Amino acid sequence: MELKIVQDIFKLVIGQTVTKRNLFDLIQYSKIESSPFWSGTDYIIRNTPQQGINWIGAQPNILAVIIKTKPGSYNEDGWSDNKKTFYNYSFKSKKGTISFTEMANDVLIKQPQFLYPILLFTDCTGGWKFEGSFNVFEIKNKFVILSRRQYSNLSFLSVKEDLEHYEGSRKYINHLMVERNHKVVKFLKETQAWICDICDEDFNLKYGIKYIEAHHKVPISIYFKTHKVNASDLVLLCPNCHKAVHLYMKRDGIEYAQIKALISRH
Repeated sequence: MELKIVQDIFKLVIGQTVTKRNLFDLIQYSKIESSPFWSGTDYIIRNTPQQGINWIGAQPNILAVIIKTKPGSYNEDGWSDNKKTFYNYSFKSKKGTISFTEMANDVLIKQPQFLYPILLFTDCTGGWKFEGSFNVFEIKNKFVILSRRQYSNLSFLSVKEDLEHYEGSRKYINHLMVERNHKVVKFLKETQAWICDICDEDFNLKYGIKYIEAHHKVPISIYFKTHKVNASDLVLLCPNCHKAVHLYMKRDGIEYAQIKALISRH
């Protein structure tokens, strides 16, 4: 497939191949308004075409991350299962040193907070093969584990219950990892009524199925050392309000209390 504008990259189907020249030009000339690849300021692809990590847009409004990789280039890189569900991808480093404030690494670290898709391309004969859309599943000391996501478009996913097992803080000691702490979520759901904190929706009463989602009032990605999690740090939300909260966080970068007030007025 030939990419003529940046938006075309979201139309790719798993297994399609893009020539290296085409993707190079798209990245390079998306920054130039007079170029035929210009797609508007929101769709500028940042970082140089030679780099393995590029991103569409700018913080806090990144639309997607593009990863170009050759499995086996680094010790950790490559598929970790036969079904191609998980892919290990190394952080960018300089002379063996990884800076977690480096933008190319930062867009990976913050993906679980903002939930923009990671578009994975692997080297193949004839160009770059599109492997699909991924999320950051786990953060290791030298690499991230990407997991295939169910959706490949620009709609941002709610943080569902399976992601609650990957909540916590980040440690910058000997390694960087996402602490798992689902016990506090379990405690919250066992001790509080399953009613949305914003709209007061009772999922069970309306649909006959008991369901609720837990949300961190303060995003876990802002912590740079071990952080004690209390039940008061989380709230229970219905799926609609939970998704709306994440969209407000991504677009405006405002706190939960402000978002709650905004949504409650509608």
